[in-house]
Amino acid sequence: MLLDAATKILDDFRALPGHIERPQTFMEIAGYPNRENVCSNILAFFMDPEESHGLGTLVLDALMSGGNSTEADKVIGGSVSVEREVNTDKGRIDILITSDDHAILIENKIHAGVNNPLDDYAAYLDKIADNREKHKFLLTLDPTNDGSKWSFKNLTHEEFVEQIRSLLGHYISDADTRYLTMFLDFLTTLENLRRGTRMDKEFFEFLAEQSDEIQNLLTEVKGFKDELRSKVQDLNTLITVEEYQNVAQRFWRSGTLLVDILVYEIRISGSLLVFTEAMVSPHGWQIEIWSRNKSNLPTLRAILQSLEIQFEERPEHMKWFISPIRFDYDENLEQISPILQEIIDKLATYRAA
Repeated sequence: MLLDAATKILDDFRALPGHIERPQTFMEIAGYPNRENVCSNILAFFMDPEESHGLGTLVLDALMSGGNSTEADKVIGGSVSVEREVNTDKGRIDILITSDDHAILIENKIHAGVNNPLDDYAAYLDKIADNREKHKFLLTLDPTNDGSKWSFKNLTHEEFVEQIRSLLGHYISDADTRYLTMFLDFLTTLENLRRGTRMDKEFFEFLAEQSDEIQNLLTEVKGFKDELRSKVQDLNTLITVEEYQNVAQRFWRSGTLLVDILVYEIRISGSLLVFTEAMVSPHGWQIEIWSRNKSNLPTLRAILQSLEIQFEERPEHMKWFISPIRFDYDENLEQISPILQEIIDKLATYRAA
């Protein structure tokens, strides 16, 4: 029953669409895609038509268009001022924009909840607006009704970026190419924030539909990994290295791979540390010999040859030297231990001529 269920799970998994890799944006590489202050600083820069980006009122026009303003309201007017972190009685407004005709308040949210004193922000805008048209925007990752009580218009980052891209062609001729590259990278970062919350939707649905069967399979896999660790521990009891001051022993396994490894670190010289490993997996047992420093490989190769330790050279394999002697998964450990012990003994006692 379990095997049939596991086979069905794997068949269904193979039928899922493949994951499409996308290149990272500069903000993602820098580790800032979720920082609201960084995002607001960049928005404020590109919202100011007097800044050196050369895109004029593109971002402001997209904001007003995305907010479904009337045609008259979409005209920003002259004397535009863009301010960041404007203090009110109870908080700080993220971005405040004023022009001859408009007073625009923007609260920018990415992953954080909306717990700002929006009533206080609205009152502040009323106080400084004079006869200007007032607009209050709440930029968020997901749609929300927060702020509607105080007439905040919710605009998702995705909708905002879509509106910017739709207008970009009308403003691009005067843009500074350095800032244009930065701006396009920033837009992609905003788009990716939203995509990150819904990527691989088919996979999430697959997990939900198969949750019981997958849980049973994971339980069995954990039991199998416990058995792998038990096998390498049992093999270790058959190996003697206490007499060697230059040998250290440990176990290693990956969180995801179905392998477990008995590791012996053998210090041959000050610059040459050799790892001799007995690895067990569903495919069986194999013994690998390697060094972290690739520049040591010619020396290690010569040592193995001089000690008459058999090996296969696998350039495509990071471990490089692998014993040609293989063992089945259920092999009696007393058949494996003499082979491993001999390799350890030879390497631990090696002295350069």
